[in-house]
Amino acid sequence: MNDITAKNSLPGNIEAHVRIENEVAKIVADAAFIRRILGNLVSNAVQAMPQGGKLSITAQKELNDIVIKVRDTGVGIPEHAKPELFTPLFTTKSRGQGFGLAVCKRLVEALNGSITFWSEEGKGTEFTVQLPSRKNKP
Repeated sequence: MNDITAKNSLPGNIEAHVRIENEVAKIVADAAFIRRILGNLVSNAVQAMPQGGKLSITAQKELNDIVIKVRDTGVGIPEHAKPELFTPLFTTKSRGQGFGLAVCKRLVEALNGSITFWSEEGKGTEFTVQLPSRKNKP
């Protein structure tokens, strides 16, 4: 997951923290899906912090699931936009295409998981991706 922040070449005014529990260091899932999901979420987080801020990515095991959280201290999501957030072609950005979060939702669901979010204007946003943990086959 550290390569996600490197690949998105974070601006110098964004402080990134990545914490991955040992139990989830190797998620058994489609790597391309995970990279795409995290890449979209990190990209959105960076765009939500034009003046800089903090980006936090955590991954931990909770019961029988792997929970990945991407949190930013950006502008937050306006209340009117929240119900439409995962709808294809919906965007709050002047240059957005409205596919990033819709793709994330589809990919997470293809992995039998769920994606939710919390956001408050002026305080930031946190996306939570919950995936079923699968044991590595011997």
